[in-house]
Amino acid sequence: MTASQEKTLVEKLAEQLLYRVPKVLSAHSVGRCEVHLLDNGAACYRLDGEKIRPFHSCAEATDGRRIDTRTAKCRGTSEKDGKLVTLFEENGLRLRRELTLRETGELTVQIFLMEKKDRPVRTRWLCPVDAPYPDKDGKALFLSLDQKMLLTPYDNDMWARYESTVPNPGKTSYDVTAIFDEETYEGLVVGSLDHDVWKNAISWAAHDARAFRAYCGAADAGTHDCMPHGAVSGQEVASARFVLLWCDDIRDGMERYGTLCAEAVPPRPWTGGPIFGWNSFSGLGMGLRLRHWEEAGDFIREELPNFSDGQGVSYINLDACFGMDRKEIRRIVEKFHEKGQKVGWYGAPCICMPVMEQVPIFGTLTNLKHLVLEDDKGRPLPSADGSRPLDVTHPLWEKYARAQIRNVLDLGFDYIKLDFLSHAAVEGAHYLKDHTGRMALHHACRILEDEIGKAGREIFVSLSIAPLFPYFLGNSRRCCCDSFGHIEDTRYVLNALNFGWWQSGTLYRYNDPDHLCLYHSVIDGRGETTGAEARSRYVSGIISGTMMILSDNYDRPEARERARSLANNEAINAIARIGRPFRPVELRSDTTPFYTLQHEGWYYAAVFNFSKEEQTLSFRASRGGLPERGTARDLRDGSEIGYCGNLSVTLPGHDCAVFEVLKVTG
Repeated sequence: MTASQEKTLVEKLAEQLLYRVPKVLSAHSVGRCEVHLLDNGAACYRLDGEKIRPFHSCAEATDGRRIDTRTAKCRGTSEKDGKLVTLFEENGLRLRRELTLRETGELTVQIFLMEKKDRPVRTRWLCPVDAPYPDKDGKALFLSLDQKMLLTPYDNDMWARYESTVPNPGKTSYDVTAIFDEETYEGLVVGSLDHDVWKNAISWAAHDARAFRAYCGAADAGTHDCMPHGAVSGQEVASARFVLLWCDDIRDGMERYGTLCAEAVPPRPWTGGPIFGWNSFSGLGMGLRLRHWEEAGDFIREELPNFSDGQGVSYINLDACFGMDRKEIRRIVEKFHEKGQKVGWYGAPCICMPVMEQVPIFGTLTNLKHLVLEDDKGRPLPSADGSRPLDVTHPLWEKYARAQIRNVLDLGFDYIKLDFLSHAAVEGAHYLKDHTGRMALHHACRILEDEIGKAGREIFVSLSIAPLFPYFLGNSRRCCCDSFGHIEDTRYVLNALNFGWWQSGTLYRYNDPDHLCLYHSVIDGRGETTGAEARSRYVSGIISGTMMILSDNYDRPEARERARSLANNEAINAIARIGRPFRPVELRSDTTPFYTLQHEGWYYAAVFNFSKEEQTLSFRASRGGLPERGTARDLRDGSEIGYCGNLSVTLPGHDCAVFEVLKVTG
């Protein structure tokens, strides 16, 4: 090797090892948002003149050919109305990257994959945002070993939880994440705005430190898939849009993300207030009889006068009830309506349980087992959570689902709980062969939405086990899996509030904290709930923003007494009727015990003791958006406490307190 060749090699190695600073080809800005296009194929997101994070884009065709803006040839950039469009070519593929700059500071990224020749392209994977190893000129957060990524579960099945994790290869968040400093809360929110074609995810990269990818085409254990993501084909294939938003407090950023989603696809409207009522499942399970239904309705109406919505209405709901007398059900529905109450029912149109395999599809000779979704070799897909997914793209499924909804609404029900929607989204060999799992789910939700809309009256739709996205079908969605009355249930529900409070009032009208079991659940097998546990569980519902659904067997005097003691507190119930979620004070890995709410000049705080031992718990008032100094009233007993800087309370084991700030001193 000559001296000249050796020098050239050393220079190339230095360039690779020391991270060559790319040159800025052009700068573009709209309002607070700015983008620099770089000579290495990257775009750099900037906000208010500060560099946030550069990123590339890449994609792969199903035949294995890849295109990456790092190595592809750039064929030019155009700009119009705040949108930057850049075209790249590589390996016979074209990639068009579209960047939309918003006045308010957000940057939206979308890519389109095409063949270089004018023919259809086929792909299972598109990556609009591929953020490489961070450089020293960007935000210091991205170089920190302590930076955290919010991991949002794909759905709420199997007791999935939100997590906050340091950089760790392969850790995945579905559809939205925030990368943030848990001391200052500053950080970057990254989230998808389209949820009708692709399962979207954001993952820490497997082959590059402190790098992450926001991509379309997730199909893994977290989405309950055993097949690859369905292929999408066309003259050009579009990714979902991903939005990037740097913010001083990611709590503001997550709420802003929810608002942007709602602007893209409006949520299901609801003219009423938060739901108060009763559900049969936790308290009675399969031991339900129609007399229990009537007794629960009479008990709530007569003995819980403060437990109702702003119009004095309560909902008395049947759950997982099959084979009951239709005429008797209609009679009880009419009775409840005459007394000013409303009623709810349960449906699970997307699954086939073992006992349902021989159920005939209405008006046909076909049994339900013939609609079970299969893999590409014709084998039925495995069960998920005890039941098999149906092929919701099949015309006979539409017939079956519409008949199921029609039969329920014909009985006069005002509320319908739809369960196991995640099954509709698994990848498989669909009847509609061009459908991905998420396309199939979207297709099913539109059919259900259409049939419910034919009721001629406002129906409250509650989603139970379901992916977070799409959201347009539900007025509410359970924030968690089955949760009953013990302190671990409360902590689990609050994990979803801790990191998912922002969904209430944006994606869904209300978050649903599941059944508020105050005495005993026949489902969970863990025995009776203590008084302190029951109070904490009730308050977890109050602050969730919210559905207040009791579930006990009121044949038992102890269950009645527990409900009377906890569900009649008008001061606490009035907070639930506000219909807004409390914000978490902390965003740490563990579920925070502290939550606050500001509403029309009033301040509220809720504090929980997850320990079985008595504890004094304290948080900085300003951290929770409360005045630095004030006087607060404990809504348990009306006592008042003053605070300065920190709000502190001593709580017995597993208990909680709710405070209303009455005045600010000084």
